[in-house]
Amino acid sequence: MRSFAIFVLVIFCSGLTGCFASDSDDEFEWPEPTEFNCELSQDYELECKLYMEGFETPHHSILNPENGELWIIYLNGFVKSWNGEELGEVVDLSSLVNRCHMEQGLLGMAFDEDFNTSKTVLISYIEEGSCDGPNESDLILASIVAGENGLLDPSTVSTLRTIEQPYRNHNGGHLISIGNNQYLWGIGDGGDANDPENNGQNEANSLGSINLFSYKNGEISPVLNSSENDPYVLHHGLRNPWRFSLGENNTIWIGDVGQNCWEEINLVPLYERKNLGWSIKEGLQDFEEGGECYENSNQDEDGLTYPVLVYGHENGNCSITGGLWMDWGPESLQNGYLYGDFCSGEIWLLKQTVDGEWKENYVGSSGGMIVGFGRGIAEELLVFHWTGDIALIE
Repeated sequence: MRSFAIFVLVIFCSGLTGCFASDSDDEFEWPEPTEFNCELSQDYELECKLYMEGFETPHHSILNPENGELWIIYLNGFVKSWNGEELGEVVDLSSLVNRCHMEQGLLGMAFDEDFNTSKTVLISYIEEGSCDGPNESDLILASIVAGENGLLDPSTVSTLRTIEQPYRNHNGGHLISIGNNQYLWGIGDGGDANDPENNGQNEANSLGSINLFSYKNGEISPVLNSSENDPYVLHHGLRNPWRFSLGENNTIWIGDVGQNCWEEINLVPLYERKNLGWSIKEGLQDFEEGGECYENSNQDEDGLTYPVLVYGHENGNCSITGGLWMDWGPESLQNGYLYGDFCSGEIWLLKQTVDGEWKENYVGSSGGMIVGFGRGIAEELLVFHWTGDIALIE
């Protein structure tokens, strides 16, 4: 997610302990929150309604493999459960996470594959720190254990890996299980504008990458072998992979947030290392600090993997929110990659044509400020908004 401009609203601070100042890569003003207004294209014969409302920021959900409850992850450090009738509290981690900046907080969660036995959950968050000054805080991968009551116990948090963050934004933090006790962890380029430390192209550290690791017996280890580079790095050359999703045939869909010009969607093999280009490229064009936006499909034989789709900042768009590969859910949305835009609230489905090209199809708008998508208890599609509203599409 993009860093914020000088834009202070009470509703934005209600879910966080502190507010924020502008960052150097902020060159536009973000839109004000709007009332819930979900309108979908008639082509998909879908209905959209308000599923839940609130003032905190939910951004991700996972299904409890033991009882089928929906666990909703909130940026401010809370995890809540939903059984279709009641909303309960699973854990309050607000004392552990940094909430000074809008891109900090509790960022990811995944169940241990042996959860029914281990009662362990993996979490990803920005650690608590001072809100004075630049307030950089590190990105933490940790484990936490559920007690006999099924609730997570904050006293059991155990740090597994720490990623030093040179700036406070572009933290990534998304976390998913891919089977065989393996997990993917997304990490942004470390923040600030223009990737000043060239982290996107530095395979010696994990900034600007998708990490691949194994979790067994309370410890993590790299899956890939590398004597020269960070062995946890699977794909690099990313700016801020806020969301990614497993696709068909061992592939990963990655929605990478752009800077000046282009938002991009990447489709890459799961286990074959790829360089996605940042900050040599932004989208398909050569990246130049302060440069103009132009449509340039300059895809040279340069060893880079180019996006399957890019879109610009016209029509109120500003920041991609990936995204799910839909091999479930409403039938009209299946066999495509669903994604949206934070500022415009518009939602698209990327589907492959008969000639092998990927084409975007307009699904509708959920009212703006989309921060994530999720899977509901009954296979509904959930859309999470910064303002706290959760939309349901079925």
